Amino acid sequence: MLSTTFGDLMTGKLEPTTGITFVTGGSGFIGSRIIQASTTDIRALVHKRDVESDKIDRVYGNLLTEQNQFGKWIDGVRSVIHSARPSSGNAIGRYWISRRTRKATGKMISAIKNSNISSTIVLHGSLSYGNRDEDLVSTNSELNPIGYSKAYSIGEKPWLDYLDSGGDVKIVRAPWVIGPGSWFDMLYRGDIVPVVEGGSHWMSLVSVESLADFTWSIVDARPGVYHPPLLYRCRQSEFANLVGEIRGMETTEISSSDIARKYGKMVSESISSSIRIDDGNSMVSESEYSNQSLRNYLISLFEDSKT
Repeated sequence: MLSTTFGDLMTGKLEPTTGITFVTGGSGFIGSRIIQASTTDIRALVHKRDVESDKIDRVYGNLLTEQNQFGKWIDGVRSVIHSARPSSGNAIGRYWISRRTRKATGKMISAIKNSNISSTIVLHGSLSYGNRDEDLVSTNSELNPIGYSKAYSIGEKPWLDYLDSGGDVKIVRAPWVIGPGSWFDMLYRGDIVPVVEGGSHWMSLVSVESLADFTWSIVDARPGVYHPPLLYRCRQSEFANLVGEIRGMETTEISSSDIARKYGKMVSESISSSIRIDDGNSMVSESEYSNQSLRNYLISLFEDSKT
């Protein structure tokens, strides 16, 4: 499998691309930022919620139904950014919907093979790597899904098979994506700021805005697996202490079983996993500079929530 990190790419201001890009998941947390950061014309798939933008073409449908018209939706487009991830509120539902996603993904790949698409990007999560303790996790590290990814990896596997067979696809494995409306609100804006099981496990963090820009920067890159440049890489306790400092609160020690009782086992496994992502920037992502970047970003999140 081809693997690539951000260090392999040209950096700098994004250059406009030409043609139409078809985007799935455009109403979601990540997909909506990808559309906002667009440097090209967009055709967006609308399912349950409308996609907010004044300058896009909308098509309507559901990737998971027999009436999937993916071939029609991508007719005339240059590239595809697939950020949709069908979800469910419990573990049984996640496994069920992931099996449906696997079937739908097969249809998508077949349609792309029979089209003039020049670039396909799909967004996955880094939980696919599993709990890696102190390892620095590269783009070609072995996969051992944990938490949410135990289910979602079922629907994502056809993309990996497509890449392994020589398919022209870029797979972005994003770590914890921080931004307004993300997991951050659920875990760190409540009555406590949690330190989970002592907080010694690693967190790799990227801002949703940076992830969106990075996604556009690899439209014309070669096929492979990519890690976005990180905002910061640190122990969970350091992250919690920083949030507590900004909020003016003490942190609270909690166990993974406490989280499991409140949110479920998959959430507990996800939050407790240690994944130290290699973004190709060596130790810069653990530097004081990156610490300050995270601090500034967190401050802006809390200030924005007051307006």
